[in-house]
Amino acid sequence: MARGKKHKLSESYVGGNVVNEHGSKNAKTQQPAKLEAKDIYYEEDGLQRVHPYYHRFATHAKGRWVGRTIFDVFSKEFRDRTKEYYEASIEKGIIELNAQKVTKDTVVRNGDMVTHFIHRHEPPVTTEPLRVVRETEDGLLVVDKPGSIPVHPTGRYNYNTVTNILQIKHGYAALYPINRLDRLTSGLLLVGLNPTVAHKVERQLVEHKVQKEYVCKVKGEFPDGKIKCSQPIRVIAHKLALNCVDPKEGKPSETEFEKLFSEDGYSVVYCRPKTGRTHQIRVHLQFLGFPIANDPLYNNVEVWGDDMGKSGALPQTTSDPKEEEEKPKPEPEQAIERPRKMVGKCDSSQKNDAWRVLVKRMENWKDRQDMMEHINDCVGEKGPGKCDKCSTPMLPDPKPSELSIWLHAWRYSGFDWTYETPLPEWAAKAADHIDRVKYCPEKA
Repeated sequence: MARGKKHKLSESYVGGNVVNEHGSKNAKTQQPAKLEAKDIYYEEDGLQRVHPYYHRFATHAKGRWVGRTIFDVFSKEFRDRTKEYYEASIEKGIIELNAQKVTKDTVVRNGDMVTHFIHRHEPPVTTEPLRVVRETEDGLLVVDKPGSIPVHPTGRYNYNTVTNILQIKHGYAALYPINRLDRLTSGLLLVGLNPTVAHKVERQLVEHKVQKEYVCKVKGEFPDGKIKCSQPIRVIAHKLALNCVDPKEGKPSETEFEKLFSEDGYSVVYCRPKTGRTHQIRVHLQFLGFPIANDPLYNNVEVWGDDMGKSGALPQTTSDPKEEEEKPKPEPEQAIERPRKMVGKCDSSQKNDAWRVLVKRMENWKDRQDMMEHINDCVGEKGPGKCDKCSTPMLPDPKPSELSIWLHAWRYSGFDWTYETPLPEWAAKAADHIDRVKYCPEKA
């Protein structure tokens, strides 16, 4: 695991001030020198990494904070870090009020600007480069995105995102991403270089005038012929990024599938989504009983149980039987029969109960992953490595198999344009079969 190196980025902002190599502070009105890619990114152990850096979070004081000390606010409102961390941060000057250093006893007043400079550690991503497929004269940028890289800054990702990599490494200025791809999905990404072309292509997508074609690799022998799945999809838990088929509450969704070839217990499948719901291809394949083979979310027996969500099957119990036994049992007259299959049976009064076990299993699985990371970190006499600036434990690197899933946005076609990417290595043999299924405007 990487430990981070001495570099310009790690000292870019401290206490709201630009800090030079010797630690002397310049006026807040001065901006830092523009950082180059070499100051931000480095490669190590086969991964692209970002040097740890300070990131400014600022907000006006909430009403409930007024009259309380700054230490009380942070230690009780933001419990993701320890009291010792906040005490040290106030002392270092990386927690401020109105751009001024404070003490633990400084009282927050109405209208105060509260600032916290957090030392961020971004997760590493693949070293596979973003490839520019085409840049048109009117300002459409077509990019081949590798798996593991999110499109926008989100969560722990900022510099290791498509938009920032394009700006910093490729020199583009304003960017207007048009379509979206999941972080783990690879393939074609359309980006506007101006709002006019972005709006134009976005309208084409909304009006279903753009044909989207994907390839994926699923578990099992996918059936021959064209298979259509029209099951409605809805978000079950936003924070868990969990989506499911729900005929009662879901939004209309449609995907066409056709097998390209099968080999060694797997099938490479052509996918043509007609709508654009989140995780649509992944959810529909799971419903059909052929989840993407390396999908950590929808091909996960710990979350979905032995039926793996086929035909809408829900797990009956949480992954912790003891926890299930400890739950209070309803009286006989209050008991609700919760269908194992949700096809048309989840009305508004039952829908949350119907998904309760599934969401709990998902939460339990995520908790186990976090615990395993902690255990792996603590192996050895010295325990986990920690950042010398913020004491953040150094998490283990992702395995190569965790950087992407076998789902690739291969080809997009509009009224008078078509763009495609090379097929990924795991689907290379599909080149011998894909011409017979690909979208042809003259046949549409």
